[in-house]
Amino acid sequence: MLTINRGRCVKINHVKGNNFGWLFGGRHYDFFATILGFGNTYYNQVAEALPLENRMSVLDLGCGTESVGIAISRQLGGDVEIHGLDLSGTQLDYAAIKSSKSGTSLNLYRGSMDLLPFTDESFDLVVTSVAFCETTSEVRKGAIREVSRVLKDKSCFAIVDCAKPIMGLDTVMMLPFFMFKETAESWNNHYPDICRENNLILENEIYIKSYVKCQLYRKAD
Repeated sequence: MLTINRGRCVKINHVKGNNFGWLFGGRHYDFFATILGFGNTYYNQVAEALPLENRMSVLDLGCGTESVGIAISRQLGGDVEIHGLDLSGTQLDYAAIKSSKSGTSLNLYRGSMDLLPFTDESFDLVVTSVAFCETTSEVRKGAIREVSRVLKDKSCFAIVDCAKPIMGLDTVMMLPFFMFKETAESWNNHYPDICRENNLILENEIYIKSYVKCQLYRKAD
């Protein structure tokens, strides 16, 4: 099943974050992402870092072409409900094409991650992968508030984002990229404090790349 809801945030893309138009979106986005080291291996590593269980409901914020959702579905043999939300119609259109080719069931929504069209306590897991760095600080903080609202008690939120790097060859090679994508919240590690204010407690963090960190938070009772 594939659902694309296009009813939200059409006029505020330029304010809320990167809209990834035709030139940098869709298949072009996947091409450039792979060159920058964000290909299938990376998305599989993200999926492996998550506390996945069969039949869970997963929300991917800033899902882009939904490579993370497809990797999660593949990891669980399709026994999962994937919801992806993004500002860009171009990204969502290509996500639909990828969904059809891979046989993955996706529910796609066009909207901003700080205005989620979901009821309270809807999801077993929320994840965002290198999407916070494409938004404003205000949107990031609003998104964390919304995640706390739509996440079930004791369930997890994974922030995968550019971070202050550890030494490695890929750090040197990708210095221009992660410096351009870095934010104050990620570089100074402010996410644990912001999340704690929203009842989300840091449980674990690992580096997936030398400049990309995965922080796993759990919603308290």
